[in-house]
Amino acid sequence: MKKLFLALMLVFFVSSFSFAQINKGWDGTKPEVYQGSKSFIFLYSPFVSNNLTGNFAGTGVGIYDTTATAVNQLYGVGFQYFVSSNISLGGGLTFGSGSSELQHTGAATTNGWLTRKSSATTIGINVDANYHFKSLYSVSPYLGLNVNFAMQSAKDDGTTPAPGGSTPYTVEYSGNVFGAGINFGFDWYFTPGLSLGGKYTLGFATTSGADIKTTSGAITIENKGPKASAFGTGIASIMLNVHF
Repeated sequence: MKKLFLALMLVFFVSSFSFAQINKGWDGTKPEVYQGSKSFIFLYSPFVSNNLTGNFAGTGVGIYDTTATAVNQLYGVGFQYFVSSNISLGGGLTFGSGSSELQHTGAATTNGWLTRKSSATTIGINVDANYHFKSLYSVSPYLGLNVNFAMQSAKDDGTTPAPGGSTPYTVEYSGNVFGAGINFGFDWYFTPGLSLGGKYTLGFATTSGADIKTTSGAITIENKGPKASAFGTGIASIMLNVHF
């Protein structure tokens, strides 16, 4: 996915350079900020955490704490429409996953496990309402509101020490996160029909108590994790807008 994103960026920059060479007398791209303007949004969030000291904004963070895996990157796609020359409404879906594999090589463990394979998945939705200020050359800055919701699941498979050997275990987690906040962002129209942007969302997130199912040998235990909330965390995203 990373290679695809970088390849797309290379194509867009080459196109922009070629356009500029052909149109040497051109005075620059004007932001497509007007009533009826619409675009597809492709989003990449490179720094995401699965705890409440990290990020939210549709990421589904803070649901579990004991898994060894974090969803640390998000990809998304969405749609944006300008209801006036200053106000845009947008929404989209985000997706992230992560996995890890750990193995203890010593004679004894201090954390209660010998091997561990972990995986985590996040699926989120978010809605934005942004007010665009007066454009500065080819840059359109904005301030707005964000509402988001995410579902997250994770799984640990491993073995724990036991007399004469080891015992397999599985822990499954699932839960959701609701968040709301303030957007600070901009879009840079580097060529007609395309813009690159950055957005930071600052606000509030609250997590449901995770449903936790633990199976060790023939014993299965189900319980509920604690609920949690945080204010002031946020997430930074890079966006590509494709107007049509």
